[in-house]
Amino acid sequence: WTQMLDNRLKIEIGVGITADLHADKNVVYLYPQAEFKYAMFKDIFIPYVGIKGGLKQNTIQSLSTQNPFIRVNQRLVNEHNPFDIYGGFKGTLSKRMSFNIGASFARIQNKALFVTDTTYSVGNKFNLLFDTLNLTTIEGSLSYQLNEKLKIDGIGRFYSYSLLNNSYAWNLPQWQAIARGSYNLFDKFLVNLDLNFEGGRKALVYALEDDVTIENNQFAKTLGLVADINLGIEYRYNKRISAFVQMNNLASQRYNRWYNNP
Repeated sequence: WTQMLDNRLKIEIGVGITADLHADKNVVYLYPQAEFKYAMFKDIFIPYVGIKGGLKQNTIQSLSTQNPFIRVNQRLVNEHNPFDIYGGFKGTLSKRMSFNIGASFARIQNKALFVTDTTYSVGNKFNLLFDTLNLTTIEGSLSYQLNEKLKIDGIGRFYSYSLLNNSYAWNLPQWQAIARGSYNLFDKFLVNLDLNFEGGRKALVYALEDDVTIENNQFAKTLGLVADINLGIEYRYNKRISAFVQMNNLASQRYNRWYNNP
């Protein structure tokens, strides 16, 4: 990396090398790593642009943290991201407020999608479908911080998917809205509040039912809004002893994060 123009222009250029090793085939990938940032008006406004890529290992353990209902005996392939082009601008509105507005376009091969396993007779399990997709993301965030006492973040994201073999990116949201806040009272009481909302998800089903549309001979069911509100309170007796209470889903919403699984 290098810095120029009184450290206002920052340039990072590199290449990532990753080997994907299999019993039948070994592949070596070269991934671009580059970013350009230019600080304007004493860091009040910072436009940036970059490109990156990478290989993500898919394991049953990592996938089950996303969806605990997946079948364990499945063939796995690693997720290959040839490029992710991004850009935007960030900066400060005041000494306490900062912002970021950006967009990105990524191509992802072997993206793991969760679909219902209809052959499973007890309960509800999920298979994996791997597909190639183009992902466009638009994101905006606003942050407020008052020393270490009060921190508030608001994030909004919109996703657009274009897939090679499937009509939709199954179970992935089209939009997300996130709000986070934390308050520190005398370094004794810490309060954290999280609000998470997402919508626009579709699940692959195999019969006509309510809220099901047919596209390219696939049955897509519209899933409801996910609304999750969590509150945590911690009391610090001293540097070594503390007690906390964590309350999740304060609104008592009944929603399906995964199709047919509350």
